[in-house]
Amino acid sequence: MNGEQRDRLALWTGVAMAGFLGLSLFSWIAIQALLEPGRMGVPGRLALQLASLPGHVVKAWGEAVDNLTGEEATRYLSVPRPETDMTGFRPVMLPGGGALSGLMLRGDVGRAERGWRLIGGAMEIDGENGKRAENAVVLLDPDLEVRQLWRLDEAAVQVADKARASRRMLHGLAILPDGSLIHGFDHGSALQRRDACNRVAWVAPGRYHHALTLSADGASFWALRDDGFASDDAPGERSAPPDTGLVRLDTATGAVLQEISLAELVAANRGLGLFELARKDDNAVETNAAEVIGAWNYDPMHFNDIEPLPPALEAAFPGFAADDLLVSARDINSVMVIDPETHKVKWHQTGGMLRQHDPDWRPDGTISILDNAMGTGASRIISVDPVSGGISTAYDGDGRGFYTRIRGKHMRTAAGNLAVASPQQGRAFELGPDGTPTIEFINRRPGSEDWNFVLSEYLWLPENALERGDFACTDS
Repeated sequence: MNGEQRDRLALWTGVAMAGFLGLSLFSWIAIQALLEPGRMGVPGRLALQLASLPGHVVKAWGEAVDNLTGEEATRYLSVPRPETDMTGFRPVMLPGGGALSGLMLRGDVGRAERGWRLIGGAMEIDGENGKRAENAVVLLDPDLEVRQLWRLDEAAVQVADKARASRRMLHGLAILPDGSLIHGFDHGSALQRRDACNRVAWVAPGRYHHALTLSADGASFWALRDDGFASDDAPGERSAPPDTGLVRLDTATGAVLQEISLAELVAANRGLGLFELARKDDNAVETNAAEVIGAWNYDPMHFNDIEPLPPALEAAFPGFAADDLLVSARDINSVMVIDPETHKVKWHQTGGMLRQHDPDWRPDGTISILDNAMGTGASRIISVDPVSGGISTAYDGDGRGFYTRIRGKHMRTAAGNLAVASPQQGRAFELGPDGTPTIEFINRRPGSEDWNFVLSEYLWLPENALERGDFACTDS
């Protein structure tokens, strides 16, 4: 080996060693930033961004392929179709004779409890819109005939960071006596109120999600939001409570009336220790630090429902007051009651449920909950006695084909029948007193043998709940 070759070898060896040392340093910074987001500052955040670049490239490529194949239009609104005996199911027909391509109904007026039914999810409207799924709500009258259809989008929402339509999923729905709707989307940019003819009355910008619940007088409603709360954290650091909380809005205008941030809940309940279940505490063995140290988990609470105690039920719940807030925090397996003025947690049940949704106040003094029982293959409807802490099972999905790993809604009809939306199965059903279905809906994805569309909302209303009898609409 001559001198020139030795010089080249030495050069490349030096470059390789420098590259190895640089890569090692980069990896160490990225790992430290991942373990302790606030410790490494700007270099740590930069390292994490660079380390995640290959994943972003793969994701972008996958999205490009999905756009070219058309799969993007339905991927995030589709769920696996459970094994279902389709005997007796029939298409849900629109007033003009067209079908809601995949929405199927089994049951008849004689077996179903009289009342209005509001069904929301992803649908293809009789093959319109280029065979693409869209979010829609259907109103069935007490004779199980379609009386109105709302097609939901964010065309009236003027914000810069909208998610693409295929990723927005209807999640949060209420109907008012005049037939108007208030609704939100997961991955949406606002709440909206639409009149009975689907015209937008107001828009309330913000990342609202999961649920909204009207007050007893209908003048306001509570919702959940993931932005707009004060936070001193830099991007990527989560030493302060995340930017999420509870919001009360005016039904007539959409104006925000009250906000309760997670930071305020933490401050008002220092000795409870409930919210800190979602914090990764630093032992600080070298300093015995007296201050709070440690990052929060991503989406630490995952609030997914909020419901004020109706004044009519106050007497059934000793220790609680009208308008106290019943809140579900999925990621800490907890349901709690919060005073909306002091922000104090008056009661909570942690455990006995796994990634639950939709707690409801019941006239008998119990709290009814949809227990997703994530990862077990069978969801349940349970009742919790807030006085004794006792838990009973009202409906067990084991052996009955009811399982929604995430999401889900339930309610009781006037007669006490159970009405359930199982979004991850694309189905909804009502159960009679003996626990057998009286009416069922399947939201099939047209052209597929393996997939349904998500069916996220199902509401039952008494016959006298709506003032409007004629839903005929014009463009005026």
